[in-house]
Amino acid sequence: MKRLGLTIVTAVWAVSGLAAADSGSSASLYDRLGGMPAIQAVVDKLVGRILADERVNMWFAHAASDLEYAREYKSKLADFICQGTGGPCKYAGLDMVAAHKGRGVTEEAFNAVVEDLVATLDELKVPEKEKGQLLGLLAPMKAAIVQEKK
Repeated sequence: MKRLGLTIVTAVWAVSGLAAADSGSSASLYDRLGGMPAIQAVVDKLVGRILADERVNMWFAHAASDLEYAREYKSKLADFICQGTGGPCKYAGLDMVAAHKGRGVTEEAFNAVVEDLVATLDELKVPEKEKGQLLGLLAPMKAAIVQEKK
């Protein structure tokens, strides 16, 4: 259970790995988002928003109480997004199926984290094109993330 909530966030951001293929612009999505400072801002605000979200925060309580774990997780998540959007970073974490196997992630939890991501991107005024590239890629990841028993 300890890693469930954090792997949900990672899964949500996994779609950004598919966003590296740019749609018509010569600049990478990483650059258009604002590079690592912007990615770190998204990660910080997203994790904070999830910790405050009663629909999913029970999976993240350990991150709130363990600052070193939270710092390490945020760093890995930022690297994941950086790499996935065409930046210079290297992500060394699990793939989405492995990260969520046996975790029982529900569709409701997935949707709540997506809503938190949208709110974070809106708060940070991420342009619609870039936001759309990230969010438009979530649907294919859902099957790897949501593995609840029917």
